[in-house]
Amino acid sequence: MPDLQKSQRMLLRSNAADAAGRNLGDFTVELLFISTLAADAFDMGLLNALGTLAFVTATLPAGYLVDRLGPLQVLRLGLGAKVALMGCLLILSAAGALSVALGLVLATLLGFCNVFSETSQAAAAPALADERTSMARLIARLAAADQALSIIIPAAAGTLFALLGAPPLLAAAAALLLAAFGTSYAVRGKTATRPTEAEAGRSASRQGAFAAGLRYVWNSPVLKALTLSVAFSNLGLAIGSAVEGLFIINELGLGAAGFGLYAALGGLSGLAGALLAPRLAEKFTPRELALPTIAGQIVLSGVVLAAGFAAPPLAIILLVVHAAGWGVLILVFNVSMATWVAEITPEQLLGRVTSARRLFTFGVVPLGGLLGGGIGAVFGIRAALGAWVLANVLGLVCYLSLAMAGRRAQDPSVDEEVPEP
Repeated sequence: MPDLQKSQRMLLRSNAADAAGRNLGDFTVELLFISTLAADAFDMGLLNALGTLAFVTATLPAGYLVDRLGPLQVLRLGLGAKVALMGCLLILSAAGALSVALGLVLATLLGFCNVFSETSQAAAAPALADERTSMARLIARLAAADQALSIIIPAAAGTLFALLGAPPLLAAAAALLLAAFGTSYAVRGKTATRPTEAEAGRSASRQGAFAAGLRYVWNSPVLKALTLSVAFSNLGLAIGSAVEGLFIINELGLGAAGFGLYAALGGLSGLAGALLAPRLAEKFTPRELALPTIAGQIVLSGVVLAAGFAAPPLAIILLVVHAAGWGVLILVFNVSMATWVAEITPEQLLGRVTSARRLFTFGVVPLGGLLGGGIGAVFGIRAALGAWVLANVLGLVCYLSLAMAGRRAQDPSVDEEVPEP
């Protein structure tokens, strides 16, 4: 029997090193494209588009491989590939041989690897936990580390890039990823129960097993409720983010400095959420946290909308309220959703269910950005802020209607036959 407590610590360390290396690498590559490779707007748009393409095309295969090979093995494969790719970026950058085309190829491949490593990290938690509170705490701490490092690393990397240039930062990113890769070999999960030959014979075809995560989510009212609530939350946030800067800088006249202070306060709120989420995950069940955090998003996005119709002093106060509360709220919301999904999904299907959900919950983000920009351009910024609130309301409606339906039906999909990969 593996030491699960030690394995949890090793997974947390590996995840932290991976998150630090990933954020440092992504930020450095973006600065490298702009300052060294003289990339234009089209090149930067292509960089972002290829990142989205990598996610959309890799998410279902990643879930399939996680369930077929096991999350820890896929995690090691993904981390090892990222070390090699970051090393290539480092060598080409140091030699002055990196071009925009090569950078796009390597950045896209890194995006593919990120999908595999992140999916396997999410699916590994149940194999390392022996009770609900332990799993909830582990998921919360993984999310908290990601949130904290996504704020801390870019804040420091900009100054270091100006002082040292790209190669030292890429070397640091490669070293962090190598540490994550090495630490992952110290993680030992519970031995998964394998199906008997007769059970395997009854499983679906390879194509059916590949799509089992999508079917399982579709057939489960509760999983549909959780997926749609997160999808509408992300959709609304993407809509709001598309016009938020314009609203604060131009409409309220606070300028770049005011927007920077607003973003900094949001970052501090995210750090507070990273500290608070693990404690709340231990004290409350995901079901108890879901409704307050979904409703809270309606309130806080409504606060931004209200700021659009308020005089500047009151508008600033409302924005401070939003920035101070949003980071905490959204992190607790995401942790509660992830924990609930892990609790009600069979372990041998968790990778595919995670990937199927991510296809919808993250796939709506580019659409939200386009919607926010389009609504803001045609109907005005306040209309786009209203669409942000509406998206959160739709998320609450989906959660209440589908979760209640699942409760009445006892969510029969949880007991249905699970196809093996």
